[in-house]
Amino acid sequence: MSKFIKTAAAVVVFGAFSTVTMAGGGGNHGPKPDPKPTPVCNEGPCTGSIPIQVTVPKRCELKVKTPSISLKDGAEASGQFLVGANADYNLLVDTDNRVGGGKTTKSEAKSGSHAVGLTVETKRVGSPSIILLNDKQTNIAPGSNGWNTYNVLVKSESVGISKPAGTYTDNYSIEVSF
Repeated sequence: MSKFIKTAAAVVVFGAFSTVTMAGGGGNHGPKPDPKPTPVCNEGPCTGSIPIQVTVPKRCELKVKTPSISLKDGAEASGQFLVGANADYNLLVDTDNRVGGGKTTKSEAKSGSHAVGLTVETKRVGSPSIILLNDKQTNIAPGSNGWNTYNVLVKSESVGISKPAGTYTDNYSIEVSF
């Protein structure tokens, strides 16, 4: 055989071998069939659709309206915060010096080893219920335009001359979660 014929035969055999190898080689190299067949339009309009989804994640905002609550011995003072949310939320209020391990309204303002008793009451505007410290409120529905307003009332016990003069402190914390 001439060199030309041998070369042509080798190309044909090699090409056929590579086609067989690629077709049966276990790799899924071809296009996958479309699960929704394309409509065939001969005389009428063709129609189709693409579903659109917008995912809006849960969000919350906390606006603390009162920067601090200052009161005198035996007095009371109030503060306010707002919770904005686009889904039902959970609320936990607490103080650094809450008295006891459970749910309560009792806390203490401290100065060194001395303490002044406090009563801390939180209420959502429009609700008569007091939210206790360390008592997680769950599944609270967002209010008007997504906002709920909360009032915090703090009362100091009257200690007179039984405690040393000075500034006694505590910290009220707010946690919003989903």
